[in-house]
Amino acid sequence: MTWSTRELADLAGTTVNTIRHYHRLGLLAEPRRLPNGYKQYGERDLLRLLEVRRLAELGVPLSRIGQVGARGEGGQDALRELDAELAAGVERLLRARADISAILGGTDVVGTPDDDHG
Repeated sequence: MTWSTRELADLAGTTVNTIRHYHRLGLLAEPRRLPNGYKQYGERDLLRLLEVRRLAELGVPLSRIGQVGARGEGGQDALRELDAELAAGVERLLRARADISAILGGTDVVGTPDDDHG
């Protein structure tokens, strides 16, 4: 099965301009063209587009997605960095939730200057 650029965009829940942008960045390969010049995308193109969109949603910079998609060591490093950033963010949120819970429970969460310096 093949799709036009518009159909591909609709299937992936994105825009034609986004697809063009990904082409300019080299994140999507140029598909084959019909004799009339229209692009024809296949399943592999759709899967790659969905992968690029998902990685971007996860916070991988577009400049690194090419590495991630290549599944090489650079891609693994980019995903590990993102995972570490997300883990640190989760820890900050868990601490904030614990502080809010303490405040709501009437516990003082504001440390004294001596607490900060050991």
